[in-house]
Amino acid sequence: MQPTQPARVLVADDLRGIRQVLRTLLTRAGYEVAEAEDGQAAVDQIQAGAFDALLLDIRMPRLDGFQVLERVRELDPELPVIMITAFGDVDTAVRAMQQGAYHYLTKPFHNAEVLAIVERAIERRRLSCEVRALHAQLQPTELLSEQFGNSEAARRLLQQVERVALNDAPVLITGETGTGKEFVARAIHARSQRRQGPFIAVDCGAVPATLLAAELFGHERGAFPGADEARPGHIERAQGGTLFLAHVGSLTFDLQAQLLEFIQQRAFQRVGSAERLAADVRLIAATSFDLQGPVAGRLFRRDLHDHLVLTSLTLPPLRDRKDDILFLFKRFLDAASRELGKPIQGASPEALDLLLGHPWPGNLRELRHVVRRAVLAAGTRIEAPDLGLPTPAPAAPAFPDEPPPPLPERARQAVERVERQAILDALQRAAGNKAQAARLLGIDYKTLHVKLNKYGLREKEELTDDTPQAPQRAADPGLDR
Repeated sequence: MQPTQPARVLVADDLRGIRQVLRTLLTRAGYEVAEAEDGQAAVDQIQAGAFDALLLDIRMPRLDGFQVLERVRELDPELPVIMITAFGDVDTAVRAMQQGAYHYLTKPFHNAEVLAIVERAIERRRLSCEVRALHAQLQPTELLSEQFGNSEAARRLLQQVERVALNDAPVLITGETGTGKEFVARAIHARSQRRQGPFIAVDCGAVPATLLAAELFGHERGAFPGADEARPGHIERAQGGTLFLAHVGSLTFDLQAQLLEFIQQRAFQRVGSAERLAADVRLIAATSFDLQGPVAGRLFRRDLHDHLVLTSLTLPPLRDRKDDILFLFKRFLDAASRELGKPIQGASPEALDLLLGHPWPGNLRELRHVVRRAVLAAGTRIEAPDLGLPTPAPAAPAFPDEPPPPLPERARQAVERVERQAILDALQRAAGNKAQAARLLGIDYKTLHVKLNKYGLREKEELTDDTPQAPQRAADPGLDR
């Protein structure tokens, strides 16, 4: 079988320097890059060949970014479009997201941000294609077995999916970042009586609060500046199917109230309208942290939480599924070898030992990224250095005469490790914004500063103090959630 080509990215910008910078950056990351110097050239290239992502400047000759975006929605509705705009033109980018753009970048942009957004966009597209292809061949439970492995934890998860799929109640999926929450939600949908209906996924943490209400519930013409025409929201698009809300814990209190009404009344109102519309939609929500903290801190409504947890699933982290690591490594290795056109003859025993000993804080997503990076770095076989993972420190010698720390001290150390990791996870989700990270953690801003000092995290260059005006990270696809 011929290997598949690397993911293809089209960069459309009338500034040659911007195109060259992005081409170099993306090519080094393993992508195949094409360029378009104006809007019409971008449309022509999309018509001529398939792409996995489009980086699109808003201000271009012939066709501007909005005109191209409209054509792309007709030619390839699932193609993720990442808008490129000047720093002071964020409102225009938000308008583009209303019209179907995946995300946006502001000039000047940071290389790491570009790569993160492009990678997540392509991974979401790849996940959708993978689910459709597997669904055509396998039953939904087989999909999960292929995705998660054959460990006892994976088998218990399959049984839970079967049980949850039988009813139509809201579902809350909890699990660390990268454990596969969206994939499980898709499996529940595929096993349910709504399988013939649409599955609509929304990342609540990637859309500004001021925009999210219109995204979810739709809006009428003139409801707010820029609302030139009435538009249905994701709930209307999901009629007869399933609506999946990732990062549900990031919803504002007002949106939580509207979501609760939608669950209780099976009805909703568009922004700017007094008319109540019926909704035949099943809700599946997901969060990467326990909502009890935000509930206790009055950042998340207890009544909404109680509705969601009536039916809930908790996805196990990869470190608790050691039996699945090598199975998943082989699957990801085969996929990356085909994608990059680089045959790899397995891995050395040292590399396999390193995989089994790593704690995998990023779970399935981290494993997939490590494998892809290793394929790019390896020769004919993956060696331990190709993985880019830290080598475990040698075990400390035992001193029988020296007693272990007392239980309270061991408990304190364990709590601090968990707390520090939770802060790092929140800062990553908030793209370094401390105010937003504090809200995600359910603590006040001053407390977060104290803990940043305590754990030596204040010197991170990416930390900012201002509340973000627009999303800093792209939406999390299946394995990313």
